[in-house]
Order: sequence, then structure tokens, then C-alpha cells
Amino acid sequence: MRRCGLGALLHLAVHSIWLSVITTFFPALGASLHGAIAQSEAHRLGTTSEGLVGRLEGAIDRVRAATRASASGGEVAPLKVSIRHAIALILEEHKDWYLLVQPHRLHLA
Repeated sequence: MRRCGLGALLHLAVHSIWLSVITTFFPALGASLHGAIAQSEAHRLGTTSEGLVGRLEGAIDRVRAATRASASGGEVAPLKVSIRHAIALILEEHKDWYLLVQPHRLHLA
């Protein structure tokens, strides 16, 4: 970043085609590479989220079935297992988001 600023200041004093190319090419290259990385990450998150929706819908169905079974006099243990499975899915997704955000040192509340 400092080099680009130095190049821009130098460009005020010296008007050169090469200086113009250098001060515009490298920031544009960096921005395009960052955009490609962000687009790839967005695709990965979209795919992961779609898979999570299906798994959570299955977990919800299992919790509902276990709730109906326990309400009609059945055991509570299957209900506990299905709830633990749903919580494990949510915590797995939370861990994925945490690992994604952690390198950026964002202060999350």
C-alpha cells in the first residue's frame, strides 16, 4: 500500500507512461485477485449452506417424530439423541464460520 502511495506521489512530479502503468496495474491486479477469492468463497459457503439446510430438515423431522413418540408414552431417550444430533449440526456450522472469520481478527459480540 505504501508503494502505491509513493508511486502516486512520484507521479505528481514525473509524468511517465511506465509510472502510470505501474500505479494502475498492480492495484487492479490485487483487486481482481481478491474478487476471485471472494467469489470462490461465496460459492463454497452457498454449497455448504444448501447441504446444511437438508441435514437440518432431516434433524427437525427426527426431533418431531421422537417428540410425537415420547408424547404418546414412548421413551424420551430417542428424543434426546435427535436433539443432540441437531445441536451437533449447528455447532459444526458455527465452527466452520469461526474458522473462516478467525484469521481476520474480527471482534464478534
